[in-house]
Amino acid sequence: MARSKIALIFTVCMAALMVGCSQQNGPRPPMVAFKPSTQQVRPRSVSQMKSEVRIRREFMSPGCYARRHSKPMKPRFITIHSTANRTAGAMQHRKALGNGALGKLNWHFTVDQYMAVQNIPLNETGRHADKGGPGDRYSIGIEMCENESRGRNYPRTWDRAAKLTATLMKEYDISLRNVVPHYFWTRKNCPEPLLEGGRPGYKWAWFKSRVDYYYRCINNGRSNLG
Repeated sequence: MARSKIALIFTVCMAALMVGCSQQNGPRPPMVAFKPSTQQVRPRSVSQMKSEVRIRREFMSPGCYARRHSKPMKPRFITIHSTANRTAGAMQHRKALGNGALGKLNWHFTVDQYMAVQNIPLNETGRHADKGGPGDRYSIGIEMCENESRGRNYPRTWDRAAKLTATLMKEYDISLRNVVPHYFWTRKNCPEPLLEGGRPGYKWAWFKSRVDYYYRCINNGRSNLG
């Protein structure tokens, strides 16, 4: 009887420990079914892919309001957002972050049809997903601008964001499973242009397919689905 009680207590403790570890690392996202691109893989290096993304570093001052409460971070997720602003590009959003117009909000990259502006270092938390929850503590935040063709279509912005996401997956060993929409953390309708009725659907699956394609281009043709 005593042995069975000890075994039960051990099992419960191990289960609690596993749940705790899972929560510390963030929740496990569901797998998203998508059709892999049949486009021929064009091999290139991570640096070559980055040059196509055109990353421009414009770090906010460490003492500015938006960065004042940032903490060290080891990225485990990549969270995709859209800005819900059809009049501003990447640099305009960077200026708004820096001058305090967006309050405590901050994120790592803003992508438009021309470039990807990096606002804060990748080893530092942002405030873009869930008000200090695991989405902020463990994920790189990418905001996609909606000003391309005044919001009617976003092919260049989406393509640039997919390339950027693939390079970050490669550099930080993040699986495609852990590339998530803002919706995953809070059920917010974001990134709105890539959701269907406020939920991930075929457009989100298409975006993940593009990320997977570009990842295979820099990983010897192999995916990292997770």
